[in-house]
Amino acid sequence: MSVFLISLLACAALQGLSFDPATETAAAEALLSSGNLAGAAAVYDAAMQKAPENVDVVSGAAYVKLLQGNPAAADALLASLEPKAGARLPEVKMRRALVAMKNGDLDAVKSLATAAGTPEGRLLVAEVGLADGDRAGAKAALEGLTGEAGVVGETAAAYLDLINDTNPLISGLSEAQALWALGQRPIAVRSVEDLVRAYAEDRDDGGAQLLLWAGRAATVGEPAIATNLLDSIPVAPAGQLWRVQATRALVACAEGNGEGCLAGMQAIESLAPADGLADARATGALLIAERDGETARRLLEGQSGDGAARAWALLGDVQTAGTLAMDPVFKAQFTPDAGG
Repeated sequence: MSVFLISLLACAALQGLSFDPATETAAAEALLSSGNLAGAAAVYDAAMQKAPENVDVVSGAAYVKLLQGNPAAADALLASLEPKAGARLPEVKMRRALVAMKNGDLDAVKSLATAAGTPEGRLLVAEVGLADGDRAGAKAALEGLTGEAGVVGETAAAYLDLINDTNPLISGLSEAQALWALGQRPIAVRSVEDLVRAYAEDRDDGGAQLLLWAGRAATVGEPAIATNLLDSIPVAPAGQLWRVQATRALVACAEGNGEGCLAGMQAIESLAPADGLADARATGALLIAERDGETARRLLEGQSGDGAARAWALLGDVQTAGTLAMDPVFKAQFTPDAGG
């Protein structure tokens, strides 16, 4: 599940003699979208001097702090808003919960999401409960969300489908899924092998779940688990043979096997869709970069986009990373003075 990150946008240069927070935040969206992260930070600092109690201004400043890799400062800014947020306090609490989730502080996530009281917050609380092993408490919380529209209701129903299964292994898969959703990804993968195998024996979409978790295991550097899950797939799901082979290639990359990594990627060139192949090559480069830079560079030949940019950054080539990144805010991490 992905959690509903509320937009936190920057504000643009202050102009004229009047100050209108709404005008500034609207202008800031264009500034941040252009990749001018440093400029956005400077504008927010100036704007907060004039509007220290404006939720949009301070939340935007917090977002920039988060993008700059300073979650403690982001949380401090959001915490300063709480006495002044009024009816928007639940929104501020949720933003703080999401910052805490990036820090891996599940106790803070639970406390803040509980205080928010929103459907999204209640779903987060249920997920933390599952991650902590409180399946009964999580079930009660999820049952109260099944009537919610959209992603919240759908996600609650999916969790309940697992929790209510009479097979305790399948029921336990709900906890692994919650751990993954909360960003506790290596822990989730290390707990999932027997659970997802039990699921596959009982459900029509079992092969798809095995493949999903095998891919997850490969990407977090657990190649043995990925291989075991792949070997448990009797027949590749329809249209997904290329993904099975791509995941085996990622296993080789994660093991530092440059020859196998390259051969595996070459084998799917005629099978995989262009975007799937590009993603697999960039992911493989990320997995092998620290142990075999030459193989990583060969995988990245002709590749562009944010995945390739991350891999080049890991290889120490920040200039190439900045050139290839597509998302302006991500690009700004490699070109901090862009637009400034």
